[in-house]
Formats: sequence, structure tokens, C-alpha cells
Amino acid sequence: MSRTATWIVLAVASLAFIVFDWMVPEVGTGPLYLPLIALAGWRLGPREAWAVAVAAAFLNILPLHGIDAGMSPLAATVRGLVRFGAYAFVAVTVSGLRRAFDRERHAARHDTLTGALNRASVEAHARTVLGSAVSGAPVTVLALADIDGFKSVNDTAGHAAGDDVLRRFSASAATVLGKGDRFGRLGGDEFVVLLQASTTAAAASRVEAVHRRLRNGLRGSGHPIGVSMGALVVPPGATTDWSAALREADRLMYVAKRSGKGGFRIEISATTDPVPGERNAA
Repeated sequence: MSRTATWIVLAVASLAFIVFDWMVPEVGTGPLYLPLIALAGWRLGPREAWAVAVAAAFLNILPLHGIDAGMSPLAATVRGLVRFGAYAFVAVTVSGLRRAFDRERHAARHDTLTGALNRASVEAHARTVLGSAVSGAPVTVLALADIDGFKSVNDTAGHAAGDDVLRRFSASAATVLGKGDRFGRLGGDEFVVLLQASTTAAAASRVEAVHRRLRNGLRGSGHPIGVSMGALVVPPGATTDWSAALREADRLMYVAKRSGKGGFRIEISATTDPVPGERNAA
């Protein structure tokens, strides 16, 4: 349910409670606000949960909630404050549970060291995108990249320096990815990039831009390292298996390495014709 739909549900339900209280004030609907506060805390956030809690408490000290039902103003106010305490407890508890849930979900989907998607997450997304043969859909690119000379960094400068290189590499990718793109770590210094583009020519340009950004990001590491990349372009209406696409991207990456480390190679799925855009970095 979207944020807009959530707000509509909260508004309609609150209005229904107000009308019911106006018609039958001696019953009271105070406890019924608890699910609304929980919904606001889970779907919208803590501030929204507190806003609903305050509004619900205010509605519970209106005259129609107590005085018209034979309660004194003081008793009605005390009842409202007591209910506000219950509302506050729900707001705090649900908001805390949501934060914990979000942390655990993020940890389950992302690589701890680099912040990139982990293999399971990027594979799940790739299987969905690569297995969809919808006409008119964007061009999809599955690119595999690894860091040339990464082993020498670990061997000569230590694993802490290697970890810094991996984090720098991921941070560079984050600056060039679009809304529908994904970046994940397969393991070690191997990363996968999923890109979307309007045409195959645009896909080649995007691969080149990503490769350039990753390469430039590594130049600031202080180590003689680079990045090689193999990219498989999957046109709209075509489907391919994740494992097969990954193997092909891996093959293209090693073609790029043999042509001179620090380059990239692009091909269209199910063809041997390279897309204009093969490069060897200087």
C-alpha cells in the first residue's frame, strides 16, 4: 500500500470513528485507533505515528466522548490522557519494530563491507529482468566487472587497504547508477552491474560511462589498479537465463582483459556482433 493510500485509509477510518462517536457517544471508539497508529508507524514513519496518536487522543477528550455521555470534563480529560499513554506506547513500539525490520532487511540484502547488493539479491532481480520478454521494455545490460591488480593490493598493502579499494569501487558505482539500475558484489573483487537503456546504442554509452566512472574512482586509491568489464546487452523482447548471461559477461570480461587490462567489451545477446563501444582504457 502506497503512502497516499495509507493516508486515505487513516482519514476515512478516523472520520468513520468520529461519526460513530457522535451517534453513540457512550460506547467510545478509543481502542479502535490503536490499529491506525500501528499502520501509520509501520507504513509512514514515527512522526506520522505520533501525529495520529495525538489526533486520536484529542478526539477522545472532545465533549462528545465524555461529557455528553454523562462524564465530567475532568473525567473525560483523564480518560483521554490515559488513552494517549496507550497510543504513545503503540507509536513507540511499532516505530521501533519498523526500524529493526528495515535494518535486518537491509543487512539481508546487502554486502556488509561495500554496501552493494549481495549475490542473492542481485541474482533475484536479474532473473526477473532477464526473464521478461515484454515488447517495448527497456534494453537490459548485464555487466561483470573486476578490479585488475586487486590481489597485489592485498599482498603488498594488506587487507585493510584492499577493503578500502572495494568500498571506493562501490561508492563510485553509486554515483553513476540510475533508478532502474542495480549494482551487486558476487564475491572477492567481482561485481555485477545491471543497467537499463532505451536503445542498444544508449546501452553502449551507459556501459562506457559506468566503466569510466569506476576506473576514475580507483585512480584515487593510490594503487596501480584498474577495472575490466564485460557487458551483455539484452534487447527488448529477448530473454536469457541469469546463469548463461553471467557466463557470457564473464567471457566478455576476459576478452577485454586479453586485449589489454582496464578495458571493456560489449556484445548483444545471442549474437557475436559487438556493439560499437569496445574500448581499451589508456
